[in-house]
Formats: sequence, structure tokens, C-alpha cells
Amino acid sequence: MKAHITAGLSCKAPLPNNAQFKKTATSSTSYNSRFCHSKMKMTLIYSVFFWFFLKASRCQLQCVKETFDETKFSINVTGHVNLESGSCRQISYKLILPTNTVTAPYKRIWFKGDPTNIVTTTEVGEVNSERQDSFKINGLPKGEYEYGLKLEWGCNQTYVFPQRVHISVSALTQKPMVWVYPMVDGEVARVTCRVKRLCSGRADVHWKWTKADGTTRVIQGRNDGYSPFGMRNTNELLLTPTADDHNTNITCVAVYDYDVVETTVTLTVKFSPKILNSSQCTTDGELLVCVCISRGNPLPPITWPSMALTDYSVSSFSSIQTVKSTFTLPTADNLNTTIRCISSNELGQAVKDIPLQEKSVPENFSGLNLNYKYNAVFPWIIVGVSLSLNLVLLTILIVCTCKRSKSHPKELCEEMNIYASLNATDVEQPYGVISSPNTQT
Repeated sequence: MKAHITAGLSCKAPLPNNAQFKKTATSSTSYNSRFCHSKMKMTLIYSVFFWFFLKASRCQLQCVKETFDETKFSINVTGHVNLESGSCRQISYKLILPTNTVTAPYKRIWFKGDPTNIVTTTEVGEVNSERQDSFKINGLPKGEYEYGLKLEWGCNQTYVFPQRVHISVSALTQKPMVWVYPMVDGEVARVTCRVKRLCSGRADVHWKWTKADGTTRVIQGRNDGYSPFGMRNTNELLLTPTADDHNTNITCVAVYDYDVVETTVTLTVKFSPKILNSSQCTTDGELLVCVCISRGNPLPPITWPSMALTDYSVSSFSSIQTVKSTFTLPTADNLNTTIRCISSNELGQAVKDIPLQEKSVPENFSGLNLNYKYNAVFPWIIVGVSLSLNLVLLTILIVCTCKRSKSHPKELCEEMNIYASLNATDVEQPYGVISSPNTQT
């Protein structure tokens, strides 16, 4: 090959002998020089290609896959791992290799499922008989997976370990943590949500606010806002609640690559008392009954300023944020008395003078319209009793008449004609008719 290269590099241009070429000697010499330089370069390129071709051919001839004792290879690794969706895990393992078989450098290749589905590849420059190492399982969606390890070294030498690592991935159970700060009607309040950061990526956080009427509103918060104890991965939401927002639900929703988790909390809104319009005073027989209904949070107790009154009673009960108090006193001499109820809690006070309603009994009281029902039913009871008595008397009369029919058939017919009419106005006249035959005899 050296002789070939030398021969290729020899390039001498013939010298001109004629005097007519003396004028062009300089230009010809330059041209020949460039020509020789180009030819030398091409020869060198072809020679290098040829050398690499011979080298590759020689390697291919020497690359023969060797047989080896597979029992000398072993791996100690956990056979089954449980993970949650999107979580990561470093899985440690111990590798034992035959140093007289594996040559450096060699590659450790982890695959998922099929050996051709490569996950990670690590090149190692030194062969040790024992080696402790680990590989990382990145975030996976819910399901079942299988991982394996294979080695590659030398010229197409490969060994696949028969052991497999089974990965069971379940749904994510780590839900967001939500902090709700004290809320007061009409004042700005803060709600904070902290979500877990998974190795598969950061969650996309938004809020859902479910109102009292069942409608839901989606709200975007602010990432890494104020959080308790300076924690990261938080989302902050600023609200201005009203009394109607008390006991409504707000939900922090965290959307990951492979799962969605959420946490719902109930809002507690403090608001000052409000006396409802359903509060009223009515008369019930000889009693004046006043009802005062107030709503507030905390619960607003109701009081009745009654310094000038001595004969009265008060009863109260509460439900959720509502208090209902009933004030009862005699009607006589109290119809012109102003009845006032007062409801108060830590946020304020409400006062209302309750008017007297025109109707005698409020519809929402127990025992509603009992006198009216009694007066309406009583006449029908009297009519029913009267009809029943008439029927009983008529039945007795018929039975008695039938017993006398054998001895006095004519009198029976006459008496039946008389008593068959219940509307007869003159009772004495029929008896006169009965006595006439006796006179003729």
C-alpha cells in the first residue's frame, strides 16, 4: 500500500524545449502544480477509505459469538413493587458477573416487557465480580408492568437475566391538603391548597365552588401563593364570601399526567343577625302570640324587652343558623302594646318591632283552623244522628206492625199508609180515619 501511495503521488510536468513557450512558462508551471495537488488529495482519500474497509472486514471475520456458562450470572432484585400512579421509585439490585467472560466496556440495559423495548442504558468501563446499583422507575399510569435487565459486551455478546421486576401501579391516593382561613360576610378571605409533586410532573390545579343552589363555578387560583409554614407546590384562592355562601362546598382539583385527585371542604362564613320577614304577632283566642325568627352565624339568641309586662311566656329553639322564639301573653289590655324582638351575636345586632296581623290564627301554627273545622262539621253530625234515630223508629214500627198482621190485616194496611209518609203535618187526622169503621159497626 505504501508503494501504491508513492506511485500515486509522483507527478512531474514535462519542461518546455522550444523558445516559443518561454512566454507562457510561468502560467504553465502554475497550472501543473494545481493539477498535481488535486490528484494527490484524491489519492489520499481513496487510500483512507480502503484502509477502513480492510479493517472492518478483518473485525467482522473475527467477531464470533462465544458460548459461556450462564450459571455464573445472577441478579438479586425485588421481584414485586407497588407504586401509585405518577410516583417514582429507585429499585436497588446486586449484580454478579463472571470476570473471565464479560469484558470492559460493557452495557447494562433495562427494558420494559420485551428486551427490544429499552428504557435505560448504562455503559460501564470496569468489570467487577459483584456490583451494587439501582435503576429508577419513572411515573407510570395505573396498570401492571414488567422490567428486565440484559448485558452487552465485546462483539455482539449478550446475556438476558431471566429474573423480572413486576410493577403494580394503583390509583393515586394522596389528595390535596386544603386550608380555609376565617371568613366573614363581605370581607376578603384566603383558601390554600397544597398538592404533592410527583416525578411525572407538576399538577395543574383549579378550584370548583358549589353554591347553595347546586350550581358549580370553576376558578383558577394562583400557584405558589401564600402557604402555611412556607410550603411549596401550593395554589391560593382569594374569595369575598357572603352570608349565602355559608355551608357551601369548595373543591381543590389536582390534575396530573395520569390521574386526577381532589379534596372538598365546607366553608364557614360568619355573618351578623338578620330578623326574617316571616316574624309576626297574631291572636289565638285570648292569647297574643308573637314569633321572631332570626338567622346569623354564630347563632344569634333572641330576647324580648318586656319590662312593663308580667304575665307572659317565652319558648325558643334553633336549627343550623336559625333561631325561632315564641312570645305569648294575654290578649286583654295588650293589643296596643309594641312587641319588639332583639337578636345579636359577636358581629352585630338586629332589632324589629313586630306588627299584629289581621287574621286570627297564623297558618304556620299547629292546631291551625281547629275552631273552623269544628263549626263546619258539627251541623252534619246533628243531621246524621237525627236520620239514624228516624230510621231506627221506622224499623221498630214496621216490625211491630208485622206481628199484628195476622189478626188485623186491614188495620195494618191503613197504618202502613199513614206512617209511610214522614212528611205528614197533621198527625191526629189519620187516627180519626182508623176509628170510623168502629162507629159504623
